[in-house]
Amino acid sequence: MSAERADVQQIKDRIDIVAVISRYVTLTKAGSNYKGRCPFHKDDTPSFSVSPEKGLWHCFGCGAGGDVIGFVMKIENISFVEAAERLATEAGLSFTSHKGDDSRDELYEISIAVSRWYADNLANSVAGRRGREYLIKRGYPEETWERFGLGYALPGWDHLRKRFSAKYGIKPLIDLGLLVRKDEGTTYDRFRDRVIFPILDLSGRPIAFGGRSFDGQPKYLNSPKTVLFDKGNHLYGLSWARESMQKEQSAVLVEGYTDVISLHVAGITNAVGSMGTSLTQGQAHLLSRFVKEVVISYDRDTAGGIASLRGMQILRNHGLSVRVVRLPEGDDPDSLVRREGAERMHQLIDAAAPFHVFYIESLKERHNMSTIGGKEAVLEEARPFFQGIRSLPLRQEITTRLAELLDLPFEGLMRELARGGSQRRREADIEEEEERHWDPQRIILSLLLRGEVSWERVAALVSADDFAPRYRPIVERVSQTRGQVDVSSMTTFLDEDSAREVSYLTLSEPLWSDVEKALQDALDRLVELPEIEKKLRDLRGKMEDAERSGDRRHLDELQRAYSALVAQRLSRRKRDGKKQATGQR
Repeated sequence: MSAERADVQQIKDRIDIVAVISRYVTLTKAGSNYKGRCPFHKDDTPSFSVSPEKGLWHCFGCGAGGDVIGFVMKIENISFVEAAERLATEAGLSFTSHKGDDSRDELYEISIAVSRWYADNLANSVAGRRGREYLIKRGYPEETWERFGLGYALPGWDHLRKRFSAKYGIKPLIDLGLLVRKDEGTTYDRFRDRVIFPILDLSGRPIAFGGRSFDGQPKYLNSPKTVLFDKGNHLYGLSWARESMQKEQSAVLVEGYTDVISLHVAGITNAVGSMGTSLTQGQAHLLSRFVKEVVISYDRDTAGGIASLRGMQILRNHGLSVRVVRLPEGDDPDSLVRREGAERMHQLIDAAAPFHVFYIESLKERHNMSTIGGKEAVLEEARPFFQGIRSLPLRQEITTRLAELLDLPFEGLMRELARGGSQRRREADIEEEEERHWDPQRIILSLLLRGEVSWERVAALVSADDFAPRYRPIVERVSQTRGQVDVSSMTTFLDEDSAREVSYLTLSEPLWSDVEKALQDALDRLVELPEIEKKLRDLRGKMEDAERSGDRRHLDELQRAYSALVAQRLSRRKRDGKKQATGQR
């Protein structure tokens, strides 16, 4: 007899989250929850919490969290569908790979349909001849187009809108960034007369697109952040490279789409693209799930840039070994591998220098070591780089190499490099703590997720649009519930970041004892301060008009009103500051 077909929530209802996580983490009972050491980072004190009642887990050390499917995905480095199928089998069910969220499923459906349309435009349309000739000239024959899903966006302003709006409507196309809405309300196709590179998720589904122009600007145009896509949490080519990355425990990180494709064509199948040089914490975390080493292969100018160096620090601070390929002047991975072949690229990868060595060599190239001014410039530039490194052995290695380069004593140089660092680290810690503070939006969301207040009560004063974009998917889900919020069910329909936020807001210890006071204060802060800021902007405009017209009397009145509002804003912020300092909400 075949297993019963199930949706995601049925799977989660049948699976014991504590039993699943206990296979990987030693859990001990702590009240109604369970605690243990997080398997996703070095956890000296148990900061990992599991709630069987809520069906959620969260690490208060590294911030990871979600439901049981998200845990299996993360711990096993597998896709959503693979994790759901594995758990469904355990529960005696069969998974249909339908996630249950109609609106989200429709967005995936649209992305797939649009990707196929772009591919058909490239292969068969008259206008697509330009794209075909460009790709062939660049060394990408027809057999590579299907392999990497390449396409072509037709010239003109409304081909995509006309093709898809009748079936799907305008809003989903805007939500996916395929259409752009102008101020007057009309729309136009985002991608026009461009070669298209679909950006895929781990399951191989298109979730966004990059478009390469032939002669216009910008040279590359990417999809904006959407419900399906956030560039900071994705890597181009990861679905193709994942198996090779896991096997080799190493990734070759390049910048652009053509770099990735050219390396894969050449057989270097562990290549992924950062889609820019400003590597994010999310991308570093994603890489750390699959590999132990990252070899960065940007072009020579890009690799030495501040954004690239910051990205290298982020990778190293995630526990990854980081090396840097020194490409010949004027080359990127795409041009080099097409001109000199895979063997030459492999030689450069094997010879890649540890990133701190690369950095110090770049300092030597850019500054005159024979002058005091050159040495001072090196110190000024190296100080923030040094202070961005957490590893003490690596700090000592950097200091040793710099001492040799500058001909300075080790101890004195170490003190100089660390100078001001503790203060900067304190400021960074404060900034990070402020980011984690319970702003009014998080307080309201936490109260809603815990079932301590109803959405109807909150909705009487605010709407989903009053919340920051990162919170809106959660707010929209809460607004659709009737009565008690089922947080485990909710995470089924949320992306990884939103699910992590739900687990944090649900499982963390509340910083308030009086729910009514916490809610009222949060609503005041959410509504009152933005309203004050709006009035101040309006007054500034009126004051400029009065000053231009020479109406001193009216200007004085406006200035008094402006000062009163500034005082009101300051008073409000001071009250909030005192509440935060005492832990009262």
